[in-house]
Amino acid sequence: MIEALFIIAIGALILLYAQRQSDKKIIEQQDYKLRRYEGRTNAEDEAENKKLQDWYHFDKIRRQLRSEDEYSQFEPEEIIIERAKAKFRKIYGYEYKE
Repeated sequence: MIEALFIIAIGALILLYAQRQSDKKIIEQQDYKLRRYEGRTNAEDEAENKKLQDWYHFDKIRRQLRSEDEYSQFEPEEIIIERAKAKFRKIYGYEYKE
C-alpha cells in the first residue's frame, strides 16, 4: 500500500515538473511577444532581428543571381552562394554569416 502511494506521489511530481516547464516556456514566449510589441527589445532580440534581415537580403541576392541569365540555372549552388556572399559583402560592407 505504501509503495503504491509512493509511486503515485512520484508520478504526480513528474507531472507537476513537466507542467511547470511547459508553463515556463509559454511565459517566455508571451514575454518575447510583449517585448516586441512594446518596443522593449534587448540585445538578443536585436541580434535575431539583424540575422533575419541579413538572411532575407542574402536570399534575395541569391535569387537575383540565379535569375540573371539563362545559364545560371546550370551552375552549382555552391558557386551561386559564393557569388551572393561576395555581392552581399560588397553592398553591406560585412560578411554574411549563416
